[in-house]
Order: sequence, then structure tokens, then C-alpha cells
Amino acid sequence: MKELSSDTEKKKPSSECTIQRFSAFRWKKNKRHKKLRMKSKRATESGEREEREDILSDLPDEVLQHIMEFLPTIQAIQTCVLSKRWKNLWRCLTTLTFEFFNGGIHKYNRYVNHVLSNRDDSISLHKMCLTVFNSTTPKVLNNAIKYASEHHIHELTLFMDIKFKQTPKSFIPLVINCKSLTLLVIYSNSSSLPLILPPSFAIPSLKTLFLYNVVFTARDDNSCAEPFSECTSLIALHLEGSMLTHSTKTLCISNPSLYVLNMKNIIYWHFEPKTVLHVPKLQSITLEDNYFSTYYKLSCTCDLPLLTEVKISTRVYIDPSRILHWLRIFSNVRTLTICSHILNMLKDICPDTLEIQPPRFARFESLKIKMHSGRMMSKTELNMVVNYLWNCQTTNVKVTECSKL
Repeated sequence: MKELSSDTEKKKPSSECTIQRFSAFRWKKNKRHKKLRMKSKRATESGEREEREDILSDLPDEVLQHIMEFLPTIQAIQTCVLSKRWKNLWRCLTTLTFEFFNGGIHKYNRYVNHVLSNRDDSISLHKMCLTVFNSTTPKVLNNAIKYASEHHIHELTLFMDIKFKQTPKSFIPLVINCKSLTLLVIYSNSSSLPLILPPSFAIPSLKTLFLYNVVFTARDDNSCAEPFSECTSLIALHLEGSMLTHSTKTLCISNPSLYVLNMKNIIYWHFEPKTVLHVPKLQSITLEDNYFSTYYKLSCTCDLPLLTEVKISTRVYIDPSRILHWLRIFSNVRTLTICSHILNMLKDICPDTLEIQPPRFARFESLKIKMHSGRMMSKTELNMVVNYLWNCQTTNVKVTECSKL
């Protein structure tokens, strides 16, 4: 028995070694499988990358150039280092966006000249956005606009970031000479002196015009400025921060094709300035004033038969009788959006009295009220003003309170 037990004891370590060897084998096998999986995963990822690269490489030049149009021009040009194929793709861009970068103003000027001089001259230019600074020489600005005009530009945006100085105006005749122009934006920095415009914008193809911080001038000794009458294709006009000179007392917005007119924070240098509308096809008008008292006199030479939408918003005081005068001008409107400040001003003149007659709306359908924070109106006051303005006309009028215009 002793011998049997001793044999068993001798065999026991041998089985333990077998188990240990088996465990080690499984660990190595699992480790090898793990390496194979990692290698397979890396190969798959590499294959996906190669596939993606192949997809990009398979795209035609026209598609790649279209994608590049959405990049800032400086980034689009930097793609030339990717490969030989990308070297000249940027030269065919139809959209150029020149924005300031950290290289300094002189490097920025050279960059603008470099792009224009190395771009493919046989390709028309669709859109150009150019930022102009204090140190941007008139030559750089004028050359850029000349280039745009020669390449049949459609959309031109000029940001005049010139602080505490008079904005140069030598480029204006060059802009007017762009006969293919359909959209023009001139944004003059509010911290600089206003940009003085000529008496007329004779750009027949122009459809959309945005002007910020500019001065309108009259012809000869006339006290009336009429800058838009020769823009025979104009559809949308946006004026902000614009004003008249001391010698010009009236701004006449006269245009046979204008659909949309937006006037925001208009400044005048006269105590009793006038704005005259002669826009028979007008469909939408927005009057907004957040900083200055809107005291200009507004008149219209026609009854605006196509008028669909009117928006009036202000955070400053306007004489209530002037507001009523505006509403009479817009009596053919279908949808009117006004702010609660306007209604708050009107409530003082609409008690149970008929001394001041409200306007008569012929086609009115919807009233939207933009509720401002601060001094709020009670429901009773709100209903009183609405009933005064639309006396016996509210049966089919939808009144909506909203937070935004």
C-alpha cells in the first residue's frame, strides 16, 4: 500500500505539469489570435482609408473645384501641396473670399494681388468677397474690382473695415461699371465716416442691393436724392445706418421693379427729413429702429396694390400720429407684424373717441404682435388697441403673439 501511494504521489506532479502546459498553450494561442485580429483590423482600416482616398481621387476636377468653392480662398489655395493633380485646381475657382489673416496687412495686400494675377483668366468669376482695411491701398481695391468687372462677376461683397477715417470712394465708378452684377453688398464700418455715394446707381442687371453706413447725394442743387431709379432690375433693397447729407433733405426710393424694401436704423442729419416711396410693385417692407428716434416723414405716390407683408419694430419713441400715417400708407397689406412697443404708443390715442380716425384696411388677413420684454401691455389694453385699429374689421383677422418678427 505504501508503494501504491508513493506511485500516486509521483504521478500527481506530472498531471499538474500537463495542465500548466495546456494553459500556457491556450494563452499563447489566444495571444496569437489577438495579434491576428489586430492585424486584420489595421488592414481593414487601411483598406477603408485607401478606399476613401480612391473615392476622392476618382472624382472629376469639376467636383473637386465645386467642393473647394465652400472653403476660404486661402485654404483652397493650400490644397496645391497635396499632389501634382491639386497644384492648379484652385486657379479655376469662381468664388474668391479675401479675409484678413495673421500675416499682416502688407502680406494680405500681396496675397490678394497674387491670387488675382495667377487665377485662370479664361474662367468667369461668379462671386467675390473683399475686406478692405485702413492700410489697404486704393490700388489693391481698384485692381480687384477691375478684375471682377473684366471677368463678368455676378455677386460682389465689400467690407470696408476702415476705422476713424473717410472711406475712399474712387472704387465706386468701377463698381457701377460692373454691368453683369446681380448682387452688391457695401458694408462701411460704423466707426468710420460714411461712404459718400454718387447720385445714381446705374447698374441695369442689379437685383439685390445692401448698403450700410453710406451717404446719399442729390443731383446738382436738388435737395432730393434718387439713387435707385436706374436700377431697372432691382428686386430687393436693404438700407441700414444710411443717411442724407446736409444739402439733401429727401430720399426718394423710386424703382419700377422693387419687391422687397428693408430700412433699419436709418440716420438723418435734418430735423424734418423725408422719405418718398414710388414702388408700385412692392410686396414686402420692413421698418426697424433700435437706436434712434424714427422721426422722418414717410409718404408714397401710389397705393401699393401688391403689398403683402409689412413689419414695423422699434425700441424708441415714435409719435403715434406718425404710426397711424404709416398704417394708412400700408392699408392694402395682408399680413402686418408690429411690436408691442408700437401698440403701447398707440394706446394713448385710442380711448372712446373718434377724433383720430384709424386706417381702413382693405385686404387685411393676419396681425402678428412681437412681444418685447420690459413694459408689458395687459390683455385689456392690447384688445383696446386692436379693436381701435381694426374696428368692425376683425371678424376674419387672425391675431398672433410671437417672440420674433
